[in-house]
Amino acid sequence: MRGIRGSLCSRCGNPAATYLRYAKLNLCREHFLDYILDRVETAVRRYRMIKPGSRILAAVSGGKDSSTMLLTLSKLLAKLEFDLAALHIDLGIDGYSSEARSIAEEVCRIAGIRCMVVRLEDMIGLNIPKLARRVRRPPCSVCGAVKRYLLNLAGVEAGVDAVALGHHLDDLAVYILKNFLLQNLEDIRKLGPKTEGYDGFVVGRIRPLYEVYERDTALYVNLAGIPYQSVECPLHSIGMEGSIRAFLDSMEENSPGFKIAFLRSIARSIDKYPQPRDEVNRCSICGMPSQGDVCSFCRMTERVLGKPMGLDVRMKVRDIISRIVSVKSG
Repeated sequence: MRGIRGSLCSRCGNPAATYLRYAKLNLCREHFLDYILDRVETAVRRYRMIKPGSRILAAVSGGKDSSTMLLTLSKLLAKLEFDLAALHIDLGIDGYSSEARSIAEEVCRIAGIRCMVVRLEDMIGLNIPKLARRVRRPPCSVCGAVKRYLLNLAGVEAGVDAVALGHHLDDLAVYILKNFLLQNLEDIRKLGPKTEGYDGFVVGRIRPLYEVYERDTALYVNLAGIPYQSVECPLHSIGMEGSIRAFLDSMEENSPGFKIAFLRSIARSIDKYPQPRDEVNRCSICGMPSQGDVCSFCRMTERVLGKPMGLDVRMKVRDIISRIVSVKSG
């Protein structure tokens, strides 16, 4: 690793495992793991993501980011006094989803956290590739819509205070800048360290990795010996995000810590961005958020299957949750 040959840990003097340019620190394995845990705890406290007694549902994909998030949150249970469960959504993507599910379940076992699995094909009889072909939309667009729906639905049915997402600093910086360039200013408001839930049908969201770099999540799981899925989703597309990421990476290279400063400034000014203009209603079929009478999930499934599936899916998710007797408590 660059910058560490012959270097000693800034904390203990043992051989360093990595050098963090943004923090100007050489760290050994043990102190790097502690450092990332401290960064997560500091962000959770700074942005008031979790209150004592909160119930949190962590979205776990099997990738390095959500695995880092789950492991660090599980280590903070007793200290921050909250409850934690995990949710994995099996999207049915050939050559990808079965491995993702297996790894997600193993990471939950290591963390000592109960894992709920929602398999899309069990919910509606179709996986993401088939659903995307039927609705004639890009797979990433359909996947994002389905995951957002199921995460919120599971959170509502589980009665949690927030869903924890594994979005790291690098991705969030890209999404925020992209929305600014396209002047989707309302969407920037959704990308802060936390969003509040309301009215019992919209669950809040928190991002414990808000100030953690992607490079650090990769190093964390490797040094901690945690399994993770290393291949990207075969349906993933880059688009303009690739160019934006390259620009932000060059800024970070020239000014280490730039992305952290950028996201902190966004967090400070998040309330100045406009609220969504469209009123959020309850879907008349499933009761989930909708900008009209019927939510996008129910409209999409009715178009493809001839029947809106929101209520059926809600009952199935409720049954899955009922089998989870309890969540791990601090």
